Amino acid sequence: MRQSPIDIVRSAATLPSLDHAAPLLLEGGARKPVSIVVTNNGHTAQYTFHWSKESERPTLIGGPLPFGAPYVLEQLHFHWGADNGRGSEHTFDGVAGAAEAHFVFYKQEYGSFEQAVTQPDGLAVVGALYEVGGDKVKPGAKWAVPLPKIRPAGSTATLEGGAVFNLDSVAPGGSWQRYYSYAGSLTTPPCAESVTWIVRDGTSPIAQKDLNEQRNLRDSADQPLVDNFRPVQPLNGRPVVRYGF
Repeated sequence: MRQSPIDIVRSAATLPSLDHAAPLLLEGGARKPVSIVVTNNGHTAQYTFHWSKESERPTLIGGPLPFGAPYVLEQLHFHWGADNGRGSEHTFDGVAGAAEAHFVFYKQEYGSFEQAVTQPDGLAVVGALYEVGGDKVKPGAKWAVPLPKIRPAGSTATLEGGAVFNLDSVAPGGSWQRYYSYAGSLTTPPCAESVTWIVRDGTSPIAQKDLNEQRNLRDSADQPLVDNFRPVQPLNGRPVVRYGF
């Protein structure tokens, strides 16, 4: 009854209640990790950040999340299409973006992602949609640079030193304060209904070359890894709340 993704109908979104009126804060978004392990797991490119100590992990707090409960970063991954007219998991008024990044956080009090995924309030995922930019959008985003090294499914690459990047650089141009939120699920098996979704309004630019590097990845059957998005799911009466408007 609370599966994801969904089509977000802007005109149907409601306003937040007073107990969820605190601003959404991403603490540590500018902080760079010690290393990033990039993996082609057969259905996406996943980025796992490693920190010198746990307290350095970026933290999400406020907004639609339970009052005073921090959520810590677990990983980042992407969804994209075979062409520029599709690729994002969430859609706005029936229109998809060319790609979507998911910043996956889990509720700190549960101790781990594996424990949190079993709880109805265990996870928070920020979705950021992309559209292909013009000539002014330079290719070679740091998240895209390692993609040629992980083309076969099951391959990994480790970023260190000057190659690492922070969360703020992944989806620039969008606002963390204008977003839509709803109760949903993971979009890959087991599709656990444990996610508070935070889908940013608007889109971030992506270079065509960087998007093509995603499409050059191979899946577990050694076929082009494209259209790795789940179709939108029924809303089933769930409220979609708009923040920052």
